[in-house]
Order: sequence, then C-alpha cells, then structure tokens
Amino acid sequence: MKILLIALSIGFLNIFFAQAQAPQQPPITALPETPEGQEQAEPSEAMRSLIRDISRYARRYNRYFTIVTQGGLEILEKTDQVDATRSSPANTYIRSIDGINIRGLNYHPPFDGKKEIETERKSKENMLRLANIAQKRGLKIFVTDYYANLKIAQKAYRFNLSKGFIPFTAESLGSDYAFDKIPTFPSRPINENPKNMIGLKSAKNFLQLTDSANYDRQQDFVIALSNTNFDVVIVDVFHKGRQPFKKAAIQGMKFKKLGARRLVFAYMNIGAAESYRYYWKDRWKEGQPAFISSATPGNPDKYYVEFWRPSWRKIITGNTSSYIYGIIKQGFDGVLLGGVDNYKFFDSGG
Repeated sequence: MKILLIALSIGFLNIFFAQAQAPQQPPITALPETPEGQEQAEPSEAMRSLIRDISRYARRYNRYFTIVTQGGLEILEKTDQVDATRSSPANTYIRSIDGINIRGLNYHPPFDGKKEIETERKSKENMLRLANIAQKRGLKIFVTDYYANLKIAQKAYRFNLSKGFIPFTAESLGSDYAFDKIPTFPSRPINENPKNMIGLKSAKNFLQLTDSANYDRQQDFVIALSNTNFDVVIVDVFHKGRQPFKKAAIQGMKFKKLGARRLVFAYMNIGAAESYRYYWKDRWKEGQPAFISSATPGNPDKYYVEFWRPSWRKIITGNTSSYIYGIIKQGFDGVLLGGVDNYKFFDSGG
C-alpha cells in the first residue's frame, strides 16, 4: 500500500506540473515555523494575507485569472483597533478577489436531524449586508441554496435574481450533500445565454460539480458538461479525487452546448489538509507537520490547518511546486477557494 501511495503521488506530480517549463523543484518539506513567542496575526487577517498572496502569484502568470472565495463574507470587513464596535471594508483584500460564493443564504442542508432548512433571519440579514458591501465594490455574488422540494428552489431563485446574485440550487437529501450530479431542476440554466464568457461580468448562472465519482472516464465527465449551457462550471482538479484532469479535458469543458466559451474554475481547499490529496505524506497526522490541527467534525480525512505557517503556504502558493501553480498550468480560468471560513476555528480557540 505504501508503495502504491508513493507511486500515485509521483504520478500526479509528473502530470500536474508537466506543463511547467521551470527547473525541477525539490520535494515539499517543512519550513522552520514561527519562533516561539513571536506574535501571530489574527486568524482573519492571516486568511486575508494568504488569499492576497494566492491572487498576486496567480496573476503573475495569467492577469485574467479569477479568484472566488467560498464563504469569507466576514473578512470583507476589518474591526477598528481603537473602537471594536466599528468596522470598515477591507479594501486591499477586496481588490484581490473577484467574487464570493455564499452557501445557504436562503436555505441550507438539514443538520442535527432537523427538517427545517430555511436560514435564520438574523444570519441572513448579516450575510446580505456583507454581500451588499461586496457588490458595491464590484464583486460578483454567487449563491448556493439547498432545496427539499421544487417550491423552495423556485423561491430561492426568485430572491437571488432580485438581488442580482448568480444562483444555483442543489437538491438536499441530507447534511452531507455531494456536488456529484447535474441538477434536473431547472432543466436548463437560469438566464441561459449564448454569449462567450470572457470574465465574470456577463456571467448569469453557474454549476458546481466537484465530485466526478458518477463518471467512469474523464471523457464521460467532459461530455456531460458539454451538454449544458452554464456560464461558469466549478470542478475538482482531480477526477474521482485521484487522477488530475488532463489539460485537454479541461479545454473540452470550456464550451457550452451552444458552442460559446464559458469559464472553468478549479476547487482548492486552503483551510484544510485532506488526506487523499497529492501532497499528503504517509507519516502525516494531527500535529505532524505542525500546521496540521484537529480533524474537521464528521470527516476524519480532513484536518484544520494553521494556514499562516510557512510550510502550509508553500504547499498552496508562491512556487512552481505549489497547488495554485499546477491549477494555472492545467489551463483553468480561475479558482474557487474553499475552507476560507476555517479561520473561525482558531478565532474561537479551537
């Protein structure tokens, strides 16, 4: 098993970075961590810093590369250091991203055995307030709502469209929703249009399909996407979580059924280390390397990470062995950054 895991890791790196013309990089190793006693940035500011670094690095190679966060609404604002009751927009950070995907603005998956999925009013009002700040500064707002019946899905679509948001509804069958199928409602994308997507400005709809387990071959997955007219599709870097999508496959995803060009984004988790990813080593576990914290609730294969540590940041960005560099070289138009809200885990002291 150990030999197989090593072979898979080496095979991934050979494919994932095959497009790079840079010299061979040394394997990722732990960097010296922050010296004992040295002050760390607040978790929210450390997350802003990491995302800014990803944005700067990516746009060195593609000035039009798009950065969208999944969550992260609260870090759009900075708390006044003198008066904690006051806050202001984090403008430098806001300029480094292009959009935000809000999960469960109106309806979220059931949890703790509860059937009620409507988002609590106070929480929704705060999300809308922050979304308004983002919109005023030119960010695109994506919304993923979860529906238990078509009446809820229709209500969510109407509300999101009235606010100028880009909507998507996912059928909610339980708390562990997997984005593993193209939704049957609506049968065609909302605001379907024949335009070529050069950037997010003209995007009207999107599809998140980050689990390709239902498709035997990469080609089958590409064909399924090619039979849709979504303006933006969000996929994982890896087919079935194992084999990276070939550059030709990604190129094939970039065309709607109508023939027009669309945007294809890769999903990348920057707030958690996942034990099935290419960077994971056999010896890794909680506390080893030091950036790996406790497992996330309900998922023993995913661990919170101390994302401010140099060793984790090196895996994510800043060099030609990094996750984001591989995504750029594979030909993706942009990235959806997951795990952004994991900074709250460290804000609360774990």
